[in-house]
Amino acid sequence: MSRFQPLAMIVLAQVSVLAGCTAPVDEAAPSGEDVDAMTQAIEAANGMTINGSALNGRSVNGRSVNGGSLGGVRLSGARLGEAPLDALSLTGSRLSAGELGPKDLVGARLEGFLDDDTTVVLRIDAVKKGHGSLSDVLTYSVSALTDTSWVPLCGVDDQGAPRAAIPLAGRWDYGQGVPGGGAKIDDPTAFTFACEGAALAKCVETGYAPWSRVKVCPAKGPCTQVSLAPVHQACTRMLRADYCGDGSSFTADGTLINVYDAFGVQDDTEAWSFEAEWMPDGARCAARQRLSDEPVPSCWPNLLRADCGAKTHFYSGTLLMSEDAYGP
Repeated sequence: MSRFQPLAMIVLAQVSVLAGCTAPVDEAAPSGEDVDAMTQAIEAANGMTINGSALNGRSVNGRSVNGGSLGGVRLSGARLGEAPLDALSLTGSRLSAGELGPKDLVGARLEGFLDDDTTVVLRIDAVKKGHGSLSDVLTYSVSALTDTSWVPLCGVDDQGAPRAAIPLAGRWDYGQGVPGGGAKIDDPTAFTFACEGAALAKCVETGYAPWSRVKVCPAKGPCTQVSLAPVHQACTRMLRADYCGDGSSFTADGTLINVYDAFGVQDDTEAWSFEAEWMPDGARCAARQRLSDEPVPSCWPNLLRADCGAKTHFYSGTLLMSEDAYGP
């Protein structure tokens, strides 16, 4: 049974902070066709996210990586009012600027950029500490500026409330079916607003915060502290059924899966059909495809292994294992 309460998946949103310009942020705001394209991209991506829940280790998964089509947020050039914030930094999920903490940054304006480098002004509207059972996670309500108004970056939930975002260091490649698709980009100058309801944030909610470390004590040898960063990336592949590790998803929103690891974060709580073992670059091996009505991945013949799912594989590199409730 999980000790965490994962929510829904998200599409990866990358956002960049304003480079040090002297003009007010509003004067650099996008307009016309650029704004229309940005708004449509955000709305389209939000339509791919799921509102779901996870019970006893079951995770509601889906196709999206994050909740928007933004590319990243730069750690330079942010502004609070008319004053530039020259020392914006991210530690875990905590944004700060010099002596200013997260809540001091409410009202700060940042510059987001789309995959085609079109820019959009963002604004931090609220900061909340604690997320479900995750006391160390900060979530941020963020708006994007159109030519007429501010709109929630991550869309709204069923009650009409804006979905929050968790800032994650680095960026992600949103490509599909290409080398590097879905991979994390370790960009020290940028961070990503991971929207609640998509893979990036959901993997944090599942317990795999990339800034966290867990204590691992092997049967022989000393205990060590292990980073969960590669586990978080493996989780994004798993939730989206990105078997080939090229950004292609082979699942459907709302599909239930059982997730477990060897770190004591998620336990095997279900007697379901075994699916696959997962690494940061996709599936290490597979026993069956999650959904039979999805196309067969191009890498599938190379993944099939009779011993896939052996718990001993956790000691030879496998980070996560998954099962689903849809097999025989």
